Amino acid sequence: AVDIGWPAGAAVAWGTDVVPIIFITILATNIIMLALGWTKTMDIDIWNYWHALFIGSAIVLMGGGTVLSYVLAAASAAINMAIVFKIADWIQPDCADVLGLEGISLPHTQAVSQALYSYPLDRLMDKIPGIKNINLTSDKLQERLGLLGEPMILGLVIGAVLAIAARLDIHTILNTAMGVAGVLVLLPRMIALLMEGLMVISDGAQEFMQKRFPGKELYIGLDAAVAIGHPFVVSTALIMIPLTLILAFILPGVTVLPLADLSALVFYNICSILPNKGNLFRAVIHGIIQSIIILYLATYAAPMMTDLLSVVDPTMLQGVEGAQVTNLAIGAQSYTWIPFFIFLQFVK
Repeated sequence: AVDIGWPAGAAVAWGTDVVPIIFITILATNIIMLALGWTKTMDIDIWNYWHALFIGSAIVLMGGGTVLSYVLAAASAAINMAIVFKIADWIQPDCADVLGLEGISLPHTQAVSQALYSYPLDRLMDKIPGIKNINLTSDKLQERLGLLGEPMILGLVIGAVLAIAARLDIHTILNTAMGVAGVLVLLPRMIALLMEGLMVISDGAQEFMQKRFPGKELYIGLDAAVAIGHPFVVSTALIMIPLTLILAFILPGVTVLPLADLSALVFYNICSILPNKGNLFRAVIHGIIQSIIILYLATYAAPMMTDLLSVVDPTMLQGVEGAQVTNLAIGAQSYTWIPFFIFLQFVK
């Protein structure tokens, strides 16, 4: 199965007539949970509603468009988004501490569903002799290595190692090393500028909501793009690109060829660094487990994704005729498949 990227999932999500129903359901779920004090996250990241929309649209399409399928699609969206709001609340203190996102949460399913297993696993690693003492945070690296622990040098090393592993020529190796070093230096600064602009929106939304929910602490829910400025988020994703390709070839039963969504691993590994405050060693372990889960779910979804796209947007299958298609994105929203599996039994 060929990974043609997250736009394939978004095409299915936004391509059915259940969209208005689910859209209203998600808005209502957020408002009700805010009013009842069940969440602190006010989600203004409307585009990424498509994560829940995908599951709902799949239920409707596979359920033949019956009334029950529409009801279950809306129910799945409410359940999935309620969970992501709670996860966003749960990890927000770490988002503030590690990523500098004060007053901002990440109700971005494909970025935060990993928290359900990365946090418990990190607590387990706290109890394993040897592993619990390995601490490769940015501060520790700079403390031990000085200049060599700077993100720029780290990027230089990671870029060079990846290029050498790919057996590239010396000119390309140097270009790759310098490019990755530049990314680790410039991306945090670019995100910081973006955050300055977003904080104006965040403060305005906070003021608006405080008038309607006085005395309540509120977080503004934004796209996970605001979180990828941390050097170790990028470093983990860069390391995981070749490791994910290797896993795709060696894992039994996996039929996915990761391609288009490899660049999105930076989103899918944000919760690799949050539980451990940016420990690169543990982040890579979390990243490996995340990629294994993603690859198996993307493999499972391939026949369904191919069939759904043939109905919703056949043009996305051009160039891959005769092959199944999928993407890593729908594998990253792991827990959302549980309502799908359950509800699908009622509409088959």
